[in-house]
Amino acid sequence: MPPKRKSTTDEEDDEYRRKRDRNNQAVKRSRVKSKMKTEETQQRVNDLRLKNQVLEEKIDNQKKELKFLKELFLTQAQAKADKLVGINLNELLQDDGDGDNEDEGESSKKRFKEQSKGEGSGRSRSRK
Repeated sequence: MPPKRKSTTDEEDDEYRRKRDRNNQAVKRSRVKSKMKTEETQQRVNDLRLKNQVLEEKIDNQKKELKFLKELFLTQAQAKADKLVGINLNELLQDDGDGDNEDEGESSKKRFKEQSKGEGSGRSRSRK
């Protein structure tokens, strides 16, 4: 009887070894897959950060352009103030309340007053 038991144990050992080897291979595949997914996610995060930075710069540029256009409009409106009776330009040009340019209205008013005093100074602006 002992020889049969030894034979069964050898077969069980071989089966156990095969299962362990298959499991080890599955674990390796799983780890590689997990690592690749993590790398892809990190790459996507980096791409989105870069895209966000570009969009933030675009917002800043558009805010600057809006400020310039508002100032240009005020300058032109001042020159034709007699035709704009009953229109409150400062109210018309108020910000939407984002709070970024709180003093913009005040600086526009000051420029408006200064330009009224010194009409014909010929000051012009160029946009990049």
